[in-house]
Amino acid sequence: MSDEIQENAVNGKVWADFCDNLKEAGQIILDNSTDDLDRLEGFRYLSRLTRGELGRLENHGPAHTQILPIAHNVKIGCDNPDALYQGVPISGAYDYRIRGPRGTVNYLSLNALSGSFGMGGAPPGRQGALAFNDPQPGEQVDVIASASEPELEPGQRWLQTGPETNQIAIRNFYLDRSVERPSELHIECLNGPDELPPPLSAQRLTHGLARAALGVHGIARRFVEWLDMFQERPNTLEFLPKRDGPGGWGDPTQKFRHGYWILEPGQALVIDVPPIDVYYWNFQLNNIWEESLDYDWLQVTVNKHTAVYEPDGTARIIVADEDPGFANWIHTAYRRHGTMGLRYNQVVEDIPPTLRVMEAADLPSLR
Repeated sequence: MSDEIQENAVNGKVWADFCDNLKEAGQIILDNSTDDLDRLEGFRYLSRLTRGELGRLENHGPAHTQILPIAHNVKIGCDNPDALYQGVPISGAYDYRIRGPRGTVNYLSLNALSGSFGMGGAPPGRQGALAFNDPQPGEQVDVIASASEPELEPGQRWLQTGPETNQIAIRNFYLDRSVERPSELHIECLNGPDELPPPLSAQRLTHGLARAALGVHGIARRFVEWLDMFQERPNTLEFLPKRDGPGGWGDPTQKFRHGYWILEPGQALVIDVPPIDVYYWNFQLNNIWEESLDYDWLQVTVNKHTAVYEPDGTARIIVADEDPGFANWIHTAYRRHGTMGLRYNQVVEDIPPTLRVMEAADLPSLR
């Protein structure tokens, strides 16, 4: 079998199979889009997922792993515009030490995860989680990630892994990107082999390309399933089934509502986020593929820091094509429909938002 793997890798068959499998993912876009912009963004979405999944080939394996940023503009599952996401492929068979400056970012979390969104893989699961709030000047992170509880040095924390753990997800959440600095963490395998990483093997290339293609298919299909759920109750924000929320790869400190929005010309969606005791919250618009909209250029998100509040503490958010003259206007980004999300991070008591569709011409009555 190893001879066959070697031959197929060097003669181009592995690459050709990858291209063929990737091509088939286009049918997901064709089957689940209703207008030209959906399809254009859908095919770009597949290209972004491909970049992200192929990036796994740049890691030398769990004994020589590195903390790598997710490729630019790879957006998955209602990605948070206020977040810096990083992923670390590991193996539950090894122990690791993660350390470095904690930074000044509002919230930092590390989650030990298993499974994948790839087709045919084990469902997503989480083994351990750590959260870091309220950064202190010069604060350092020092974490031991292991299956068995270690003897910790002063200031160290334990991130529990398990035999099935295959990655660690790192989330930096900003309240204000203009002033906050993210963490700068590095990882070291404590009990792996001493030798340098081996050269690229036929098996690693074959596995990496096959996993990338399955990942693109699996991620695209998973979030189309979300879309199908949300479309049943448009213009509402509700919790996900447990397997996709805290029971999957979601941050366990969050309560996360999702929904599907659809507006006719001249309509607006009014969302009232009530006064709530919460460490962080944000609201955002996405396209139908669950990608956050273009927050670099358009006002498509608002958070606890950037929101302007009513006298009673309510944050009134207006989703509309044009600026209605309200502080928390969210641009529809030239589309009639999409998905949306509302996160509450470390909420004391959950209080749901209220949503209503109004004629934009009637919005002045809200003043």
